Amino acid sequence: MLYYKLKIIKAGQLLYKEGLVDARAGNISVRLDGRVLITRTGRHVGELSLEDIIELPLYGESVLEKRASSEWVVHREIYLQTSHRAVVHAHPPKAVILSMSLDRIEPIDSEGKALLSSIKVLPDYPSGSLELARAVSEELKNSKLVVVRGHGVFSVGNDPLEGYSLISVLERSCHILLS
Repeated sequence: MLYYKLKIIKAGQLLYKEGLVDARAGNISVRLDGRVLITRTGRHVGELSLEDIIELPLYGESVLEKRASSEWVVHREIYLQTSHRAVVHAHPPKAVILSMSLDRIEPIDSEGKALLSSIKVLPDYPSGSLELARAVSEELKNSKLVVVRGHGVFSVGNDPLEGYSLISVLERSCHILLS
């Protein structure tokens, strides 16, 4: 479990260092069988500590849910509907800018085309809502990235560093598109 908590902390540091989240945005989780490790609500993801990562049951309720990220319902639904092991949610500025006018983000750089292909932009559902959770999890059944209009990106992978890396590539591709 410590191994995965350290991966969450490292992913948070990288997200913040690259400007993919601000001090109070973003969240990260990892599924471990019937349990989920998720970042605490309101925590600075660039400065996470071991105590900022909460363990919740994937099935059933917990009193600790109030302390978990406000996007817990989205993370949980992704795990319930897919086989993904990690979820990273960030607010990369250039991807958010493009989401305001596009229904799909189509990278034109070689790395973006090879690693990302085409990324769907979902409507702007309310943060932390079941409606958002269902739409995001449905898209992530066949993709590793989805953008929510005006909000941010949800990425999945085998661990949080894979999710982070896809968001990093997306943001670079968006920078190129905007140049």
